[in-house]
Amino acid sequence: MSESRDFYKEIINHLLMNQSGLTITDIANGLNTSRITASKYLGILKAEKKVVSKQIGAYKLYYSAERSLIPKKIMLAYYIGLLSSIKREIRDTEKYKEFGKIIADYIGFAYSFSFPENANLKKGPDYSKYFKNFSKLLTYIDFIYENKPKIKTEVIDKGVIFNISDIDLFDKSKELDFHYYIASGVIEKLVSKDLNKVIICNVEEIDTDKKSVRLKIIIKD
Repeated sequence: MSESRDFYKEIINHLLMNQSGLTITDIANGLNTSRITASKYLGILKAEKKVVSKQIGAYKLYYSAERSLIPKKIMLAYYIGLLSSIKREIRDTEKYKEFGKIIADYIGFAYSFSFPENANLKKGPDYSKYFKNFSKLLTYIDFIYENKPKIKTEVIDKGVIFNISDIDLFDKSKELDFHYYIASGVIEKLVSKDLNKVIICNVEEIDTDKKSVRLKIIIKD
């Protein structure tokens, strides 16, 4: 049955529909096939330079070599304009956090790929490895950052603090400070779902002059 399928074409089309990258598991699930089959055909497509891969933290993401993305400068300019317009009407930061939670329902994660399948990362009461792995994904948003900022992970009792520095997007516009209130909502919703626990993610501090942000995540009992 599977031999009659054109996995080469199916994989390329699936990657083109998910241009932010997919793991082998995402591809296998999306095509209703096994990881072994997906891995086999990805290997061939990589050898033919039709597929490329990139390691992002615990993930290895695959992309079609033919993907065409909207230029970052255009996306960023659009985002700055949109956020600036909304800020003129809405100043309540909690509203932006709610926006983030709604966004999380649509994207599943900041990109298309899934959270790590390693169940050991999700076992409490110590979630330090989970959050250290998660921190590597926080800056993986292509159209926002020219250069990925630095993230220092500070594990605290029942949670973690992410100190993000060298945020070059504040050089583009300080209007992007509210982006992190949206991000806090996305993180809160996605991590709560992934760990099956009540998670609170808040912006503790934003300094656009120093180009830094401090996010705090707490796991509720």
